[in-house]
Amino acid sequence: MVNRMKKTVIARQSGWELRDICVELGGTPVLRHIDLRLEPGSWTSLIGKTGAGKSTLVRLIKGLIPEFTGEYRLAGEPIARDRKGRVRVVPEIGFVFQYPEHQIFETTVEKELSFALRMRGDSSKEIAMAIRAILPVFGLREEILHQSPLLLSGGQKRRLAIASVLIANPGLLILDEPTAALDPVSRRELLRVLRAWQRGGLHGERRTVLFISHRIEDVAEYSDRVALLHEGHLLAHETADDLFLQRNDLLIQSGMPLPEAIELLRLTEHLSGRTVSPSSCGEADVLDQVKEAWNARKENRRNGR
Repeated sequence: MVNRMKKTVIARQSGWELRDICVELGGTPVLRHIDLRLEPGSWTSLIGKTGAGKSTLVRLIKGLIPEFTGEYRLAGEPIARDRKGRVRVVPEIGFVFQYPEHQIFETTVEKELSFALRMRGDSSKEIAMAIRAILPVFGLREEILHQSPLLLSGGQKRRLAIASVLIANPGLLILDEPTAALDPVSRRELLRVLRAWQRGGLHGERRTVLFISHRIEDVAEYSDRVALLHEGHLLAHETADDLFLQRNDLLIQSGMPLPEAIELLRLTEHLSGRTVSPSSCGEADVLDQVKEAWNARKENRRNGR
């Protein structure tokens, strides 16, 4: 347990790096010469049209694709391989799939939450403390600990499944469409919880997240950096502000939509004839500047200018 926890801490501090990664599946190239570094403490979103290679890339990072060419380094060291040279599953990475409730397999809520901690050798006292700490984060009550997960509502099952991954405090958390099929209120609440977790590590340090979402508005709102895949190539790896405010031609080139707030910003610039420069690509910042530009336009028209 000590060695694994030490590796997790090192990974969290040093980042994850791919160099010239290529993957073929069934003889078809899926990833082509990918260079990507996930900075420690960053929320990086991975976007691209269906078939761009997103799922393949995150599965490779988790160690679920054992054969590829190129270098994969964790904390500056080559990733562990077995005697046949195949990459092993990386235990320091937590992986939340598109429908995380399908990951539930234990007979009680308590066993589901404690599974990862038991596997790494945590004591009963450590497990109990971790469970008590994670339950309120996801709005789950202690009374359900001895219930079967099958008795929970759909929303509770999803929160339980994600909590069972986060409770182990992974060095990297991969989120593959975690808000799929949620209503808008539930989606915003889950993202709020995930953001709070990402920003609330031990001693206040940020945790590292790799996020896949088809909702470009969520990507713009939550990301520090965005990696854009197109036909297996990494077309861009920019800060969210740079990509959405300065380089959104790359989104158009790859067939991706612009966030609605950015669409409104561009329309406002076109109609007002002035440059609108929000401080970030966050919706609130963009809309504040759009409102200011429209008010200025109305004032100019009122004064006959």
